[in-house]
Amino acid sequence: MDNLKQPRNIIYSVIIAASLIAILILCIDFSKNSKNEKEVPDTATTAASIEKRDKVLITVNVETIQDGLQNMGTLITQEYYFTQVETYTKEKNLLGFIPSSSEIAYSYDGTVTAGVDFEKITISKDEAKKTIIVDIPDSEIQTVSVDKNTFKVYSEKDSLWNPMKLEDYNVSLAEFEEAAKKKALENGIIERSDEQAKTLIGNFIKNFPSVSGFKIEFR
Repeated sequence: MDNLKQPRNIIYSVIIAASLIAILILCIDFSKNSKNEKEVPDTATTAASIEKRDKVLITVNVETIQDGLQNMGTLITQEYYFTQVETYTKEKNLLGFIPSSSEIAYSYDGTVTAGVDFEKITISKDEAKKTIIVDIPDSEIQTVSVDKNTFKVYSEKDSLWNPMKLEDYNVSLAEFEEAAKKKALENGIIERSDEQAKTLIGNFIKNFPSVSGFKIEFR
């Protein structure tokens, strides 16, 4: 009887051992498959996510640049300093036929400024051409400032019948400012202001790492 049990026990042991080995192999294969599935990403999903993220970055960068520039308001980009001599003459006919005139020759120091309204700047981006496009308004004269402390009189002729009055000096000063503005324009203040504005804008944009490799085009 014992002789029959011994072979039977051996057979049971072999079957159990084989079963354990099979279970172990299945567990190892399942573990490998699970790991591979985690390591292999969904290509379509990943590509879509990257593309979406890139689009968001481009939009944010452009808006950030534009907001930064517009927050500067109107920026003075060029100044023209002057010392100008003017002659103001006030003429009048007494009784309709007797001429009478007063005259003053004087000078002032002052400044004419020109600048760009940065609030009107718009920024766009051509991804295909790797270009940042800046639409910038033309420069304009912003101020004509006369330093009244520098007023000098070179000659003065004041007629008894046609004397200079305070309103005459105000008119004279307004004409003086207009003459200074004209002289500043003739000396290219607008053109220099435009170029300076472009330089400032270009340097500002280049501070953003995201635009590295892009060229800047002004319109």
